[in-house]
Amino acid sequence: MFGAGGNIYALSTIGKDMDEDVMSIENTLQMRQFMQLWMMSGGMVLATVKGILDDGRQIEIPDMPGRDFKAEIIELSASFNEIVSRLK
Repeated sequence: MFGAGGNIYALSTIGKDMDEDVMSIENTLQMRQFMQLWMMSGGMVLATVKGILDDGRQIEIPDMPGRDFKAEIIELSASFNEIVSRLK
């Protein structure tokens, strides 16, 4: 998926004709940041989520002052679904 050593820049298209209608790590800072975060922690997060799902029990989340963790997870889910629908 990525270039040598997991380097997201190894597959760079800098200097080539880029389609500005398509979001990429070369033309969008947020995409670059997302890819860097995913490269650092995505595998660990995915493995943790799979482990939680494999357990099968209901999930209880402790209250966190100033945060609505359930709402954040729901928003993350909706956002990831939108990202997946836009992948080329």
